[in-house]
Formats: sequence, C-alpha cells, structure tokens
Amino acid sequence: MDKNAALCVYLKKYHTGKEKAVPSTELEQLFSVNGRNLRRKINRLRQDGVPICSDRSGYYFAANQEEVNATVFRLTGLVTKISNARTGLLYSSLLGELPIPIEVTIQIDDGGERDAEQVSGDYRDGSRTSADFDSGYEPLYGLLDHCGE
Repeated sequence: MDKNAALCVYLKKYHTGKEKAVPSTELEQLFSVNGRNLRRKINRLRQDGVPICSDRSGYYFAANQEEVNATVFRLTGLVTKISNARTGLLYSSLLGELPIPIEVTIQIDDGGERDAEQVSGDYRDGSRTSADFDSGYEPLYGLLDHCGE
C-alpha cells in the first residue's frame, strides 16, 4: 500500500470527526514525511475526492457534510488571500519602481473658456496638494504610505 492510501486508511480508521483531529507533526512522524510532502499527499487525496478536513487542531476524516463545508470555507479564505497577494504583485509590476511620477488630467468647467488643464509632476517628496489630485488618487497614496514612503 502506498503512503497516500495508508494515510487515507489511517485517518478514516482513527481520526474520523473533528473531535479526533490529529496534528500534522504526528502524521509527519508516523508516515516519515516532512510538512510539505504531507500537505501534498493530503491535497492529492482531496483532489481524488477523499473528504479529509483540517483546522487548527490538525487533519481528520470528515464525519459529516458540515465538517466538509467548514474546511471548504477555510480553504476558500486561503485562496482569496493568495489571489489578493497575486493581484497586488501584478499591480506593483504595473506601477514599476515606487515611488512613481504621476500625471493627471483634471477637467475644469469655468464657463467654457478652457476644456481641461494638465497637471503633472514628480511627487516623490510627498508635496501634493488638493489642487494637484482629486480624491480618486488617494488610494495610491495609501499604498505608498503603507510601504513606508
């Protein structure tokens, strides 16, 4: 019997239900694998439709649909966090090296004498004013502030 099948049989026999969860460190020792390989084995079993659940206390074979739903909900949260990190990295690659020069076009309605006024500049020193930007660009400054700029 391979380790994946043995892991499945072991969890089903001795650790069915949330109350019987087993810590990953115990499984690592029992099956002579490191944490990464254990997670890969659990992932493979889940992909094959085996209802292995997990929470802070460890891994367990699902006893009911509610336990499966709780694990799916937790995994969905992890997927969302990873997706948000991915989006942030892609966004940073669009911005290039921070801080960046910003060019903004502001529409001014002053009776038709001018249609638009171009405002541009290098705002690396943080010397921006409300005349330079409209409030739509404040999230960018929040990002820069978050990065210690």
